[in-house]
Amino acid sequence: MITREQFIELLKNWKYGAQPVSVQYITSPKLNKLGKSKFGNVIKIANVGGMIGYVYENSVNNQKEREGKERDFLAQSLWKGKGKRLSTALSMHIEKGKYYLTFKHQQTFKSFFFDSQHNMVNINELKSCFYDNTPKNQGVDEGNEIHHREILIDNIRKIKFRKTTYEIVG
Repeated sequence: MITREQFIELLKNWKYGAQPVSVQYITSPKLNKLGKSKFGNVIKIANVGGMIGYVYENSVNNQKEREGKERDFLAQSLWKGKGKRLSTALSMHIEKGKYYLTFKHQQTFKSFFFDSQHNMVNINELKSCFYDNTPKNQGVDEGNEIHHREILIDNIRKIKFRKTTYEIVG
């Protein structure tokens, strides 16, 4: 067990380089009009795998190099200049005062979706209700995109890296 504050300090003082992790978090994914009218607000409990402590620009440029393309990708500023990178594993939205885990999504182990009445919803029913969030500006071949995410620390329940599982409390 680790408090949110301890977890933020761990990420702020990140010294492990790029590390594979598994993360469990809870969010409310944005749905299109059809999804909102059919399901209301949906809750997603996701168990995903990826990397933290990595540099997004390097990942995209490394992929471009593997494809024989020029290493010319530059990432946009966080939240249009409203964000601040505190380490390779942690960022902060300055206006909101919220902390985020910098995460490269690589696989989904299991996700569960619930409608506003707390009924489980099958992912196949929801697929047409999500907005497309595939990166379009990286210049890499289709299917090789780097899926960069900033996950709100408040939404994270568990994280496992370096053979230790941390349950975030408080």
